Amino acid sequence: MGKFVIGEFAIDVSRCKISSADTEQVVEPKVMDVLQYLYSHRGEVVSQEQIFSAVWPNATFSPSYVQRCIALLRKALSEDSKNPRYIITHPKRGYSLEVAEPQRNIPKRIYLSALVILIVTFIGIANWLYPDTPQVKTHFTKLVPISSSEENESSISLSHNGKYIAFVRGDKSNQTIWLKNLRSGKEVRLTQKQSTYHSLGWSSDDSEIAFVHQQDTQTLGYFTLDKLTLQPANYREIFTFKDFKVTSQQLAWASDNHIYFIEKRQSDNHTQLSAIDLTTQEKRAIKSSAGQDWMKLHALSPNQQYIALASEAGQNKYRIDLFDVATSKTKTLAIVEDAVHGLSWHPDEHQLLISNKHELQLIDLQGQLTKLAFNNYHIIRDAHFSLSGNDILMELVKVDVDIIRSTRQEPTQFETLVDTSSVDFLPVYSPDSSKFVFESHRFGIKQLFLYENGTQTLIFSNPDNEELFGIVWSKDGEEVITASKNTLFRINLKEESFVSIPHSYHSFYLREMYHHEDAILVSYRAADGVTFHPAKFDLETLELTPYTGSGERLACYAMDIDEQDQVYFSNEKQVFRLNKNKELETVWQSPAKEIIGLSAEESAMTVTLADKDGYVMNEIDLKTGGNKTIFNGKDDGKMLINASHDFQQFLYLTEPKRTRTLVRLN
Repeated sequence: MGKFVIGEFAIDVSRCKISSADTEQVVEPKVMDVLQYLYSHRGEVVSQEQIFSAVWPNATFSPSYVQRCIALLRKALSEDSKNPRYIITHPKRGYSLEVAEPQRNIPKRIYLSALVILIVTFIGIANWLYPDTPQVKTHFTKLVPISSSEENESSISLSHNGKYIAFVRGDKSNQTIWLKNLRSGKEVRLTQKQSTYHSLGWSSDDSEIAFVHQQDTQTLGYFTLDKLTLQPANYREIFTFKDFKVTSQQLAWASDNHIYFIEKRQSDNHTQLSAIDLTTQEKRAIKSSAGQDWMKLHALSPNQQYIALASEAGQNKYRIDLFDVATSKTKTLAIVEDAVHGLSWHPDEHQLLISNKHELQLIDLQGQLTKLAFNNYHIIRDAHFSLSGNDILMELVKVDVDIIRSTRQEPTQFETLVDTSSVDFLPVYSPDSSKFVFESHRFGIKQLFLYENGTQTLIFSNPDNEELFGIVWSKDGEEVITASKNTLFRINLKEESFVSIPHSYHSFYLREMYHHEDAILVSYRAADGVTFHPAKFDLETLELTPYTGSGERLACYAMDIDEQDQVYFSNEKQVFRLNKNKELETVWQSPAKEIIGLSAEESAMTVTLADKDGYVMNEIDLKTGGNKTIFNGKDDGKMLINASHDFQQFLYLTEPKRTRTLVRLN
């Protein structure tokens, strides 16, 4: 049984390939073995034990292996686990593959011929009725590197004529700007001085390249390219930033000699779309962010009529807007999830390309979203269509973060606990501090692992590979709870099983379990995008009750509950308490450093503070106001993330190691 068909998908077992008219995916051999077993028993309900025994003979049964393969198969077959077409879940019994038997009485050649005639006829009628409808390529299968350099490459910027890319090569202060001819492959180094460069942008006639140079301050400048040698000349420094900082990944250089960019005010993180007039060298704000929104990305349309904007507009919500340059009116196109790392226009000017973390999406000017499927586990940044629209140029980022530990007795000595070639983060100690749970993104799958006595154990396979928002332990240490945007997952550690609990609210972040109620303290950003506050999620009624919030933008948001279930939470400099009478009171204020962590008891609390020099933990006596330092730790690129309940052990994340590669998808 080397080949078979499931619906519109052709399965090639020997090549581990699942393909349709729109997608083509190569899956792991064990994943294909599971699919082949299901197909050989199609129409039958088979248990997880049966599948495991067939695919992993002589191994100790682990349901998470089967669950992971099922999740990957559903992704490859483009089906939703809540409304599956092919792989049906039978609770406590197993799975069945439901497929129609192939029609054997119709000759294959006649069937294919009729299908081709039907498709051609339909296309002909569509082209006659809608002659101006743009044809946009949406099927991409091949991924090839653009450069053979082993150094990190980033900030890719495509020239308007499609012949060249400008990009940054190197890391941190050892970067240089390069130019590459996409046809000949020739590369030219444009800056001789090694420094920190980002936010590149071409002039409308491709004769100049602008960029941001970072030393003690940020400076925006540009140089002219010699059309024969492509060497830079006539560098001009245009503007030095003081109160603001350029945060957009690209500069948009319009034909009227205005350069558009997004900048952030350093005093309060306010963001705005701004422009510099190259003639007068004056900067002005074009559009300010609203409420708690953060502008992240922008893209000037080829006809320069619109600027597309991507803004963070809620917990795991990113809004795509269209700003009319002439009228200053803004139209919202869509809300997307799971981050936006790039925004650019299709050459036809009717579509936008979104770099949406691990996938690409097209959005038309009516807000219709289309996913561009290809196999990828890395973060996508700054994806651009080629001039023909047949290729996509982009940056792929592989990130490696490890979990390390220090102790109160030896705060500068670190022991590596979790070290993989992926992102391992969010470690949360158990109530007795003997172990911790953490999230890991191995092989592109977001999963939870338990670390205990030097051993890592998978406890939640995350079958649909959803974004997860926080981890809390039950008070008895027998259960771990995590959440996706609309579902809670209660994980029983003894039984190695989990229960899914759907809820009607958008994503909120889990913080801590209550002591005297079956409820979780969460941080919640309301649908209006303005109110950001702590809230209680009742595990019995599944109701979310917001507590009083200031509605201000919070740079950090530490939270905890004391033994009497009084809620404590902070902004950058103040700690608040919601007392037994549900009244909000200020209990402490930091004189200088920012608050990043909070642990509360009825008579005392421990506050973790941070600045550029490192971390400090202060124990605050809530009755006397006494303040005692119990821990000092240096930053050194490490992020303090959690402490044991007796404050004897501290878990850090290492500085992310990023491997950046420029690639072409076609």
